[in-house]
Formats: sequence, C-alpha cells, structure tokens
Amino acid sequence: LFEGISRLLVGCSGGGDSTALLDILVRLAPRFKIDLAVAHLHHGWRGAEADADLDRARRQAEGHGAPFFFRRVDLSALKGSREEVARRARLSFFESVVADWNADAVALGHTADDQLETVVLNLARGTGRRGLGGIRPRSQVGNLILVRPLLDCRRHELREYARARSLQWNDDSSNEDISLSRNRLRLRLLGELQQIHPAAVKNVARAAALLREEEEWLDAITADAFDAVVDVEEYPGGVSLRAAEFGAMPRPLQRRVMRRAIETIRGDCRGVSREHVESVIDAESVGRASAHDLPGVRVKREGGSIRLLPLDGRQLARRSRG
Repeated sequence: LFEGISRLLVGCSGGGDSTALLDILVRLAPRFKIDLAVAHLHHGWRGAEADADLDRARRQAEGHGAPFFFRRVDLSALKGSREEVARRARLSFFESVVADWNADAVALGHTADDQLETVVLNLARGTGRRGLGGIRPRSQVGNLILVRPLLDCRRHELREYARARSLQWNDDSSNEDISLSRNRLRLRLLGELQQIHPAAVKNVARAAALLREEEEWLDAITADAFDAVVDVEEYPGGVSLRAAEFGAMPRPLQRRVMRRAIETIRGDCRGVSREHVESVIDAESVGRASAHDLPGVRVKREGGSIRLLPLDGRQLARRSRG
C-alpha cells in the first residue's frame, strides 16, 4: 500500500474515522519511513460545527507535530449533488496541497462500512464489474494517488480503537440527514442487511475484493486485445480500430475494448453508459456507416476502420487529414 511513498498527506475531517487513521499512521510512520502532514477542507457548510471540525483537525495535527494545511470554500452555489460537489472540492484541494508539500499520496479513512455503501449504491444506480469492486485500497485520480489503509476495518472497530487510545473527535450532525444517499442507506438498510447476516459488511467487502482482482485480470486481457486491433491514428488525439478484427471478438470483450478506446481519447468514461457502447457495437455488427456522437467522442465507420475522434477536435482532424 505504501510502496514508493515517503511523504503522505492525511485527509482529516475531525471525525472518528480520520482521527483513528491519523493516530494509526503516526504509529506506523517510523516503520515505513514516512513523513506525515494533515489536510482539512472546510466546506462552508454547517456553520459553527464546521469551524469546530477545522479546530479539531488543527489540534490533532499539532498534537502529532505534523504540518497542517487547510482551505475554506463555499460550495453552496455549485450545481450537482452535495456529495459529488464535496468530493470534487476535496480532490482539488488535495491536488494543490500535494503539489505544495511535494507529497507522494493522500491517505483517506474509508472503512468496510463505506465499502458496503459504495457497492450497494453503485448496484442501485446501475454498474458493471468495476463498480461492484467498490473502493480501491490504492487508486489514482489524475495525478493524485489515494491510499485507504482502513478499508478492511469496521467503523465501530475504529471507534473502539479511538476510545482505547483516549482520542477525541467530533460527530458530524449531517450524518443523520437522510436526504443524502449514503446516510439513507446507512441508517435504513445497513441494520436490515446485518439482520439477514451479521457479517454482511465484511462479506460484501470480501466479494468486492475478489471482483477487483478479476477486474485487474480482465484489464490485462483487454489491453492485449486493444493493442491487437488498434492502428496508429493519423488524426490528432484519435483512435482507429480494425473493424473486421474488432467484429470477431466476443461481445463482452468488444465492450471493454470500445471503452478503452474512449478512455484513450477522453482520459475516462464518465457519462458514457452501456447503452452508448452497445449502440456503437450494434451498428458495427451490421456494417452501418453512420456516425455516433457519444459524450466527448465521435465514432464513425470508414472503410475497414472504426475511427474515434474527440468531438472538440473534428475541425483539426479534417485539416490534418487534408
């Protein structure tokens, strides 16, 4: 988990999970020869309670002799779900602190309970194998490396640890707000799942870990298949696939190769649904020559090739071709 990491930024909210995380990492840091700093984002919500969280995180950092970074933001005017807006703001904040402090990664306090919530939410919203793998213990978002050392721990176990260590933390009253998806799931569904099976949280975490392992194996197969059908594309930022070889692939592999082609152009597949990908594959299966505009990408059959181009680069592509 800590491979290649010598300077680690710890995201601290002032709550129980991140309080335990910081204390555990302080105890582990000498063993792994890691320097620690603490980062806290004040979202501009919850008034005096949020101010108290900032003060709590600051005192935790000072108590451990760690550098402390914080930022105050006002997210109230931004569009989108509150959870997603806050997530984007945190990532942006972490990116800036990582650059300023020259950190190698950011540690977050996600637990097995968070893993269950993520898997169930992904399933409810519609997801494939990757989404059912849930949160990764180590992941990369852009240039930002995120590590989650507590992902196998239950939330109540961390509270027991914190009490045994006489640690102080703040409770977030917004965790009782059932208008937020995660809170609704945690407060209404988690108890029911544990009634069905007491080890439901651990079992879902174990299943997610198995799916992540299989997903990594399938990613390697997809990479080989993509390399076998891709041509060097003369259009700027584009990808060209050999149609006959692509058409001979099993449909599940076609989906993965097409998504990899889109990721090559866009950097990710956010907003690209299974229906988008299926529409392209269906058109190719009958040799239809019409173009398909997916989010950020145009897909078009030209002769024996399937060409994918960034939508905002079509004029440039035409010029370079001529």
